[in-house]
Amino acid sequence: MTLTRRSFLAVTAALGATALGVGACTSPTTANPGKLTLWYSSNGLSEKVLGEAVARFPERHLVPSKVSGELKQRLLAALSGEAYLPDITMIGDDISTYFAAADRFVDLNSVGAQQDQDRYLDWKWQAGRTPGGVQLGFPIDIGPAALYYRHDLFREAGLPSEPDEVAAAVSTWDDYFEFGKRAQEKLPGRYMITDTKTVFTYSLAQESKKYLDKQNRYLSDQSQVRRAWDRAVQAFRMGLTAGYAGNASSSGDSIDRNAAWSTGKELSFVSASWITGSLKQAAPNTSGNWHLCRPPGGPGNQGGSFLAITRYCPDPQGAYEVVKWILGPENQPRTYLELGLFPSSPAVYDDPQLLQPEEFFGGQSTMSVFGAVAKEVPAVYFSPYDITISDTYTDELTNVESAGKDPDRAWDDANRLVERLLRRQGVLA
Repeated sequence: MTLTRRSFLAVTAALGATALGVGACTSPTTANPGKLTLWYSSNGLSEKVLGEAVARFPERHLVPSKVSGELKQRLLAALSGEAYLPDITMIGDDISTYFAAADRFVDLNSVGAQQDQDRYLDWKWQAGRTPGGVQLGFPIDIGPAALYYRHDLFREAGLPSEPDEVAAAVSTWDDYFEFGKRAQEKLPGRYMITDTKTVFTYSLAQESKKYLDKQNRYLSDQSQVRRAWDRAVQAFRMGLTAGYAGNASSSGDSIDRNAAWSTGKELSFVSASWITGSLKQAAPNTSGNWHLCRPPGGPGNQGGSFLAITRYCPDPQGAYEVVKWILGPENQPRTYLELGLFPSSPAVYDDPQLLQPEEFFGGQSTMSVFGAVAKEVPAVYFSPYDITISDTYTDELTNVESAGKDPDRAWDDANRLVERLLRRQGVLA
C-alpha cells in the first residue's frame, strides 16, 4: 500500500479491472439503489442488532450484507470502478491504508460525529482520523491486551497465582522473563511465551510511536522498534518462547498451540481480548484454570474495526444515524456477549452484565481487567505501511527462532527490507 492518491487508485484500478470487468463503469454506483447497503464481514457486527436496525429505520431501507471472503479486496475493486459500492462499509484496523483516498468517503464530522466523540475511547477515535482531520471511521471494537496464565499450575508450583499478585510480579518485561525462568525451573518442559513475534508485537503496542509520524515521514529515532526487537530476542535466548509463530494461523493459533493450551505446556501468553473465544473452544477441558491480569510492560491494543460511509451514499446523514445507533453504547454490550467484540465505548465497562464472573476464568470478571487496560492505551499514529513493516520484523524474528538465523543479521536484513519498501513508496529518498 502507498500513501499517494495516485498509487492508491492504481492498486484499486487493477483490482477493479479483475473483479468488475470492462463494463463496470456503466453499472449502478451503489450496490442497491434506493436502499442503504451495509457491508460487513463474518462476526464483524451483531446479527441481532443489525436485524433490529432494519426494523428501527424502515425509511432507510437498510440492507445488511455479509461479505464472503476478503471484504477489503471487494471494497477496493468497487471503489476503483465506482460501481456496486456499499453506502456503509466495515474497515479493519488497517484503516490508514484508505487515508490517501479519504475523498471517497464521508467526513463523519460533517454529519455530526464530533458530538458523539466523547462517548468513545479517544485513542480509538483518533485512529479513524486522517492526518488532515477527516474522520473516516466510526469505532466498532478494540483489542486490549492482557496476560493469560494457568492459575492452577502457578499455584501448584508455589508461584504467585492470584491476578493482583501476578500483575505485581510481572509488571515489566524483564520481570516477566525472570518470572518465566522461575516457572520453568519448577515446571520443566513448559513455556511462558508463545513466540518472539508476541513479545515484539505487544511491546511495540505499548509505545507512543511506531514507525512513521503523522506526516508519514520515517522516524529517525527507531529506538522503540529496537527495544521491542531486543526484548523478543532476549526471551528467545532465555528459552522462554515456544516458537509457535512459524505454524500459526492468522488468528494466532495452531494445532500445536491448541494442544499446548489443553495440556498446560503453554503456561501463559500475552494476547488481546479477542483470543478468549479461541482459548475456550480449543481447550474446554481447562475451564476454570485460566486467569488473566494486566500485561507486562503496560497497556496495549491489538486489532479493532470501524464503520465508514462512502461518498456515493445519497443520504449520508441518514446513514450516520444508523451507524451511530448500531455502534451506540446501548448496543455494544449485546455485541460483546454475542461475538466477543470488545466495546470501544468506556461507558460500557461498568455494565453489570459484562462484569459477571466467568466460569472459564475461574470466576474472574475479565471485563474488569480489559476495561482498565483499554482506558490507558497510548494514542499512536498508524501509517499505511505499519502492517507490512511489522510483518517484516516478525518474519525475521521467526527466522531467528525457528531457523537459527543470527539475530544481528536478522535485524540488519529486516531494516534493509523496510528501507527498500519505503524507498519504493517514496517515503525515503
